[in-house]
Amino acid sequence: MMDVLMVLTLLVCFGLMKLLADWCEKQVRVPKVEGQEEEK
Repeated sequence: MMDVLMVLTLLVCFGLMKLLADWCEKQVRVPKVEGQEEEK
């Protein structure tokens, strides 16, 4: 039972770290102005 709790704790921690990293990346990204979008 302890092993299952430890694995679940690790999975939850990894998931929260992923959410935090994605949120930080979104905050750092420079917002694009609608009129100045570059077409490739």
